[in-house]
Amino acid sequence: MLAMRAVGFSRFGGPEVLGVVDLPIPRPSAEQAVIRVVAATVNPTDTLFRAGAQADRMVGLPPPFVPGMEFSGVVYAVGESAADEPALRPGDRVMGIVNPRRPGGGAQAEYVAVPVASLAPIPPALAAAPAATLPMNGLTARMAVEALDLGPGATVLVTGGAGAVGGYAIQLARRGGLMVYADAKDEDRELLRSLGASGIVARGAGMVRELRAALPRGVDGVVDAARLGVEVRPAVRDGGTIVSLRNTDVFAGDRTVRHRYVSVTEQIEHTAALAELAGLAAAGELTPRVAACLRPEEAGAAHALVERGGLRGRVVLCFGPDGAGR
Repeated sequence: MLAMRAVGFSRFGGPEVLGVVDLPIPRPSAEQAVIRVVAATVNPTDTLFRAGAQADRMVGLPPPFVPGMEFSGVVYAVGESAADEPALRPGDRVMGIVNPRRPGGGAQAEYVAVPVASLAPIPPALAAAPAATLPMNGLTARMAVEALDLGPGATVLVTGGAGAVGGYAIQLARRGGLMVYADAKDEDRELLRSLGASGIVARGAGMVRELRAALPRGVDGVVDAARLGVEVRPAVRDGGTIVSLRNTDVFAGDRTVRHRYVSVTEQIEHTAALAELAGLAAAGELTPRVAACLRPEEAGAAHALVERGGLRGRVVLCFGPDGAGR
């Protein structure tokens, strides 16, 4: 059986538990395709996966565990049903999303088998490494903006706008006609303006005070990409909406605000949404940002970078022949 390299771990812990392991190249089921991975991102959810914070959702899975939820690459093989899909052929460039909490593991491997519905073509204008940042981060931002359910001209605060999800949320909200405010450190103000934020407020304790000075009633909605929780409640007008990326009950009992929680696993097979994101990025309407491109052998360093925070883009593990993720 042919073997592949994958980033894996057999015990929970810090970045040091990660290593490169040899695993069989997966075979596609009828409705799957196997992708030769060129680039796979490292997201905060991957560090939680590695540290054991998701252990209750991994019961019964055999080690080694392979992290990674989003990737880009080239179609290697297709299953019997997938072969009937005219838009998917071996050699096609695609991006996709996968839930690593499954027997087949995640995306940080040379090959990954996923449902065809979890893939979308990569336009020629979009390189592999930037494309890999779109499936999970872009889908999450898209879901969050949709969950606001606000019309053109409404106001929204995006926390953590300098991050991957926050940056995409700013651009998608602006595209939907919303007036976007974002919190930022001084050094990130120009970045957020370039992404489309109309107003910038300081991060930290003065955020709400500064926002309320500009909008006395508060914003109509919040995309809480920074996961601030109850700290953002005073920024929202009564009857407004807070969209969380963490499943939490901190707003339970607060009938003065609508609370929505979004999880990307609910749209893991939303082909049309993935294709839309790829098209927007190729057209320059979404801005993928890659902070670093590291080799699989540097996965521990990649996870450490993500845990350290302060990045203005995603760390990507590049599996290309030259490690460049092209």
